[in-house]
Amino acid sequence: MESMTGYSFIEKSTEQFTFSIEIKTLNSKYLEVYTNIPKILKSEDDTITNILKKSFERGKIECTIDIYDWVESRPVHIDGKVLLKYYKEVQRSLAKLKIPASFSVDALLQLDGVVHKERTILSKKSKTDIYNTLQKSIESAIKMRKKEGKSIKKDLELSLRVIENACHDIQKQANTVVEYQFKRLKKSLESLLHSKVDENRIYTEIAILADKQDINEELSRLNDHIGKFKDIMAQEGQMGRQLDFLAQEMFREINTIGSKSNSTLIAHKVVEVKNHIDKIREQCRNIV
Repeated sequence: MESMTGYSFIEKSTEQFTFSIEIKTLNSKYLEVYTNIPKILKSEDDTITNILKKSFERGKIECTIDIYDWVESRPVHIDGKVLLKYYKEVQRSLAKLKIPASFSVDALLQLDGVVHKERTILSKKSKTDIYNTLQKSIESAIKMRKKEGKSIKKDLELSLRVIENACHDIQKQANTVVEYQFKRLKKSLESLLHSKVDENRIYTEIAILADKQDINEELSRLNDHIGKFKDIMAQEGQMGRQLDFLAQEMFREINTIGSKSNSTLIAHKVVEVKNHIDKIREQCRNIV
């Protein structure tokens, strides 16, 4: 079992710069991958996205790569022809306006087209370091997701045990309801009529009432859902949607049991079971 919540952050230095890779994973119905990478890595965006898609089965995946602290500076080239053209044009204008020629060459260097900074090229070694670190970052995030998954599994198993025990208590209580209703109805009728009543007639009425309030089928289906839930938890791969569906079915059965029964004790157990099914559903939404 694997959770959809995970995080990893790794910082590393190459021969050219220092960089960091951060991966955050959150719960989502589907697999969504988002990357935030510097301009120098834009040509690698599709490759990085594909690696992330192959590594994660489900969830919202956010990957951020930052590059900073460059070790090497970009080579600079001054276009002498453009600089000379600017210089002659400035001299001509100053002479025409009869203004003393007093200006700094720094002003000319700021003009368009004079200074060219060569584009920084990502070295093969730096690219390899980034991809190796990306893989380690993915493995770290998955490790965290699996650790969280184990914790969720323990919580689910605890809730299932509580539900099973409650179902057992409900079954026991349901078996005594008919006898209790018979005695209560007989006592009430005798009190009203001031004489003994026909027990066969009472049993007939109780049987009709018991049939309407019978919860054995619902309990049987609920126990079947619990068994199937356990089987799926023992498997590998995606299971979140299946578990969520079974939790919905479990809630449907216990809700029917609650509506059929008029026993206070059963009603209390139904509330307890509903609370734990709600917990299960909440946790299932974060399972891959």
